[in-house]
Amino acid sequence: VSEANPPSAGKMIFNAQCTHCHGRKGDLGLSGAKDLTASTLDRKEVLALVRDGKGAMMGYGSQLKPNELEAVVDHVLTFRQRP
Repeated sequence: VSEANPPSAGKMIFNAQCTHCHGRKGDLGLSGAKDLTASTLDRKEVLALVRDGKGAMMGYGSQLKPNELEAVVDHVLTFRQRP
């Protein structure tokens, strides 16, 4: 990544916190992690999962600011498979 095109805040947070289970492309699936490329959840549902967690996935609502949570959701939604 060049300085002219730095990674988004959401991508940086995702890469630091989420790639262990979800992978950099969202499809790794370790420890029961869902394949984010196949998700059909809407934005509100994705935000709730990132904020509150579910199953083995911890929530990040107490660690991230609201704008950071939104940035992570923006990044996660980029993994969706295009028809």
